[in-house]
Amino acid sequence: MNTSTPRRGFFQRASVLVVGAAVDPLGIGSAAIKPVDEPWLANLNGKHKQIFDTAAMKDGRPFARVMNFMDAYVEAYELKDADINAIVGVHGAGLPLALNDSIWAKYEFGRRYEENDPSSGGPARRNPYATGLPFSVATLRQRGVRFIACQRSIRRLSGELAVGGGSAEPIRQELLANLLPGVHAVPALIVAVNRAQEAGLTYAFLG
Repeated sequence: MNTSTPRRGFFQRASVLVVGAAVDPLGIGSAAIKPVDEPWLANLNGKHKQIFDTAAMKDGRPFARVMNFMDAYVEAYELKDADINAIVGVHGAGLPLALNDSIWAKYEFGRRYEENDPSSGGPARRNPYATGLPFSVATLRQRGVRFIACQRSIRRLSGELAVGGGSAEPIRQELLANLLPGVHAVPALIVAVNRAQEAGLTYAFLG
């Protein structure tokens, strides 16, 4: 009896399965990613690109480090701000860095996060890192730095701020509506970091 043909067919099928497993090890197919509006990733034409992961305020020190990043390239390497792309992503306890004064006052973020107003020394009732400082959001944006805020952190914070188990959804919408000018809300910062790295940005964690 001739068994060469069935055996040949078996090995051919096995080879296809092995190759398929190597190409798609999870067996989930090649699903296309859903299009998401990502203006914060558009037109990154600088020679040097970095995303900063910020999960704490620390008296504004994370923003000061971003300023140092820009300044060092300009001063030591004689570059211009246009040669540098910097993106700051805030989440967790760093989220209030991207929220405006009215939200800081309403929810007493200064007391909640133990952040004092430099002008008064008491718990801040405004966002001291929004404007005025050399490393404020407004000043850094003028230099081309982009800012993004994690929507999952916004959702978590809205739940924490909902008094007496009330609905968190109105608060979530309120927080989104009171992001500082130019701050883009992203689905999740961990995904934004991945998207940035895929676009050629290096990564720095600022605490």
